[in-house]
Amino acid sequence: MAPRRRPESPVSQLERVDLVLEALELEGYLTLSQISAATGIPPSSAHRLLERMVKLRWLLRVGDCYELGTRMFELGSEAVRNHWFHRIAYPYLAELQQRTQLVVHLAYLDGSDVVYWDKLPGTIGVRVPTRIGGHQPAHRTALGKALLAAEPDRCLEHPGFDSMKRSTPATITDRDELAREVVKVREDGVAFDRGEALVDIGCIAATVSAGHGSTSDGYTTTAAISICGPLRQIGCEFISPLRAAVSKINRAAAVNPMIDS
Repeated sequence: MAPRRRPESPVSQLERVDLVLEALELEGYLTLSQISAATGIPPSSAHRLLERMVKLRWLLRVGDCYELGTRMFELGSEAVRNHWFHRIAYPYLAELQQRTQLVVHLAYLDGSDVVYWDKLPGTIGVRVPTRIGGHQPAHRTALGKALLAAEPDRCLEHPGFDSMKRSTPATITDRDELAREVVKVREDGVAFDRGEALVDIGCIAATVSAGHGSTSDGYTTTAAISICGPLRQIGCEFISPLRAAVSKINRAAAVNPMIDS
């Protein structure tokens, strides 16, 4: 099993914990030897670390395998529900879903990926196989293109864009083409996914922002929201309700309690 990323030595205990969690997030469950191979942590050190994480309920051991434990699920669920920006944005996401009857996503940028912060299922159309906490390459999605358009061009220099894999025949796989698409999104204020991530599934997205402060990730935009459904149904008529939701969220979140209270 190839490691997801090989840590440099020496590595702190906290960094080792992060490597273990990344490996389990990717694979679901692993044995001690598989975790050691995936993270580069020596087996004896990995065993001590894993057993400590089991005691803290960060991991659960089943036979010879380890998986994420109940404490991680508790923290993840609370992080979604109790984040101050999510609490502000959620009523407007629900209003948008009720108005359009389509899937509504809230997502943020992580390197060359988007991460789904929340998902409100649609009541019409087809199933969209996304999940809260799931990752999707930014170049394939309307959410990703909207978020990239809101950031400096240097974000497109991320190594993740060196080799952009195709998901459907419509997927953008060339960095220059992606850069041109990002420029168009900046001009239009909205981004489209025309069956680029999933065949016959379309999305339209725009960014939303909280009150600005100095953030550790360096991004200037908090998140993006999207409407998603059958490609044939995703047209310009959804731009107006999307922009209305963006405007309401931006106004409601203009005061950032982390810096303005």
